[in-house]
Amino acid sequence: MGTPVNPKLVGTIVSIDVKVGDQVKKNDVLGSMEAMKMNIKIFAPKEGIIQEIHVKPGDHVNLKTPILTLD
Repeated sequence: MGTPVNPKLVGTIVSIDVKVGDQVKKNDVLGSMEAMKMNIKIFAPKEGIIQEIHVKPGDHVNLKTPILTLD
């Protein structure tokens, strides 16, 4: 079972800049979201491989919405 990556704020997904199978390092940019009329980058919390992407641009997310899963 992987590690879910959840947003730090409530907002709307603008972009997802990775795909399933990509290797990422801690603090790599995974995508961006709009919250409070600001564009905010989504960073990898740890090193891993993208297992699954749960959202797409335009999706509204809250603090409990997993954006993607890292292995």
